[in-house]
Amino acid sequence: MSTAIVTGGTKKDVDAMAVLALNLREVSPELADELVIFHDGISAEKQELICRIMPTRFIKYRCPISRLRLISNKTIRYFSPMIFCKYECLRLLDEYDTVIWTDYDVVIRENIDELKSLSADMCCMVNEDKPLRSMFYPSIEKEDMSGYNLDGESVTTPLFVLRKSMQSYNRLYQWCYDKTKQYLKHLYLPEQCIITMMTQCFETKYMKLPIPVYCMHPRQAGPETKILHAYGQPKFWNGLHNEIWEQYFEEWKKMQARNIK
Repeated sequence: MSTAIVTGGTKKDVDAMAVLALNLREVSPELADELVIFHDGISAEKQELICRIMPTRFIKYRCPISRLRLISNKTIRYFSPMIFCKYECLRLLDEYDTVIWTDYDVVIRENIDELKSLSADMCCMVNEDKPLRSMFYPSIEKEDMSGYNLDGESVTTPLFVLRKSMQSYNRLYQWCYDKTKQYLKHLYLPEQCIITMMTQCFETKYMKLPIPVYCMHPRQAGPETKILHAYGQPKFWNGLHNEIWEQYFEEWKKMQARNIK
């Protein structure tokens, strides 16, 4: 059973993605057969260095929606169109039995191999106190949304797991991009909103992963927390100190320095 762990970001985020690879290699080396990184131009030299850490596949991401349209949305201008590479996890099910997405602004404290053996077709976390409506700008009230429950729970996507047994995943992949185009100007939390809409539209059943275990901010983490997620600002690399992250970052800097000599 093949498993990929997937992340993605701009070339400016390469240091954080390298730290993630080092973190995975030490804490959960048996989790995946390879790491898949979607990017917009990571240099060949840095790709080669990350491949020394663990088997890694790099995929240049080009969002099928025009950049001009995308940057009309202020949230997308802030995050960059790379946020939509999460949809690509659906298409990766052509090649892997299990696909695990993780954001790169994380510290993995303990082994998380259990994620690859979950039996549900889709596993994710939910925003208990944030309905789907909160993922749109108020302008959505002008649209006919009668096909959706805007007051229903929403999913959050810093970590999710997909299985090949998921029905019609290629159709879902195209649907996500189509709906992104349709509702682009209304999207406040873009990819999370669309994936939540997908689960409603297709009645996708999902297992709820516990947020206290897999997605806690370092300032709120408890002893049961396996993944620290530095959502918001600052991040581990620009003001939020975390000793574990700093150790991996120092190791990454040493790898780069040795490569230059």
